[in-house]
Amino acid sequence: MWLCTQLGFYSIVRKSPDTFHIRARCLGDLDALTEAIGLPEPVPSFEGSDYPWRIICDSGDLTRFFALMAASITYDNFKSAIARHPAQKRKTAAYHDLHHRMVQWQQAQPTA
Repeated sequence: MWLCTQLGFYSIVRKSPDTFHIRARCLGDLDALTEAIGLPEPVPSFEGSDYPWRIICDSGDLTRFFALMAASITYDNFKSAIARHPAQKRKTAAYHDLHHRMVQWQQAQPTA
């Protein structure tokens, strides 16, 4: 699962029934989670991984993560909020690109 949030960009995968990896492309995004809700410290990813950092956690930690993500939605326009956020504004162009590509995909779908 990919999550674009005010705290960072995350990819979450399940590695075993009760072990999840919250992965990020920059350490600062995971540090924000550690500070906000006390998740385990980020660790370097495994050799050859496309995400250089990750937090390895259990389902309880993941529940706290999603509660924080829900509470962080204080804006009415995500891309504008990112552009104003000091730690995230460098991602604004990437999010605009993602938005544009999804619009293109949507427009290519058959209409009902």
